[in-house]
Amino acid sequence: MQYKVESIGAAFNDKNITALSDLLTKQSSQGWEFHSVFSVQKTGCLGNNEGTTYLAVYRKE
Repeated sequence: MQYKVESIGAAFNDKNITALSDLLTKQSSQGWEFHSVFSVQKTGCLGNNEGTTYLAVYRKE
């Protein structure tokens, strides 16, 4: 089984939701199955917190 992780950002308005839907559809058409989403803290070069972002996990057999 293969896994793929991709950043999907943290801003979700109507335009971004459509883009996210398109991204999930694209990954599916390439044989990747959506698995899960989790949040991570982004840190800058000095270790300061730059906020939260979300990562999508896909899998392929």
